[in-house]
Amino acid sequence: MKKTLLACGLALTTAACVTPYAPVPYDRELAGVEKILIVEQSFPEEADTRKLATNGANLTSAASAAVPVAGLFVAAIAAGVEANIEANQRARIRATLAEQEFDGEAVFDAALEAALTDSGYELDSVSLDRKSPGDFVQLVSDAQADEKTAILDVAGAGYGYQLVGGSTQWRPYAAAQVRLSNPQDPETIHMDNRVMYNPVAQPDVIVTIAPDEKYAFNSIDDLEANPELAREGVTAALTETALAVSRLLQ
Repeated sequence: MKKTLLACGLALTTAACVTPYAPVPYDRELAGVEKILIVEQSFPEEADTRKLATNGANLTSAASAAVPVAGLFVAAIAAGVEANIEANQRARIRATLAEQEFDGEAVFDAALEAALTDSGYELDSVSLDRKSPGDFVQLVSDAQADEKTAILDVAGAGYGYQLVGGSTQWRPYAAAQVRLSNPQDPETIHMDNRVMYNPVAQPDVIVTIAPDEKYAFNSIDDLEANPELAREGVTAALTETALAVSRLLQ
C-alpha cells in the first residue's frame, strides 16, 4: 500500500495517478433484473475514421511525439496536411455509406434488442441527454422505479473504418462502453464493461472482437468501388458489438 501511495505521489509531478480500469461482472440472479430500459441513441449518427499507431495512439500524435523540438513547426504543418487528408477520406466513406442508406444506430438497436429479448428480458427505451459520444448519461435516482428494472446505457464512442500502424488496409471498427444501473440508486452498478470490435492495443479486461478479414479494403478507392461490402463491414462491426453486449447480460 505504501509503495502504491508513493508511486502516486511521485506521479503527481508529471501526471495523475490513474487507477487501471476494472469491469463490473454481471450476476443476473443477484441483480434480479427482469426489465431493461435502453438509453436511446447509443452511437454517433455518422460513421467515422481512425488512423492509429500500433499502441492505439492517434497516428499523427504518435509521429509528432518522436520529433525533436526544432522540428515541431514542420511537424505541425505535416499534422495539418494529414488532418486534411483524413477529413477527405472520412467524407468519402460517409458518402459511400449514405448512398447505401446505412443507419448504424438502427443496425445496432435491432441486433441488441433481438438478443436481449431472446434472453428473456422485457425491454423499453428512455431518452436522456448524452453530452458527447462515448460518455455515459447522467442518471438521477428515481425512488418510484420498479426494483426489477435497470437502465442500460451503451455509450458508443464511434464506428466506421480504421487504419492501424503501417498497414495500408482499412477495416471496420466499433467501440463502446456499457453500463447497467439501478434507477433507484444509479451508483449501484449491476454491470460495467467495454467492447471493442477490431481492437488496437486494448487491455485484456475488456471484451474484444476480431474483425472479419473479408471486410479489409486496400484503399478508399477500393472501398468506394465496393459499397455493398463496405456497408456489410460496418453492419458486422455493430451487430457483433451488440451481441457482445447482450452476452454480458446473460
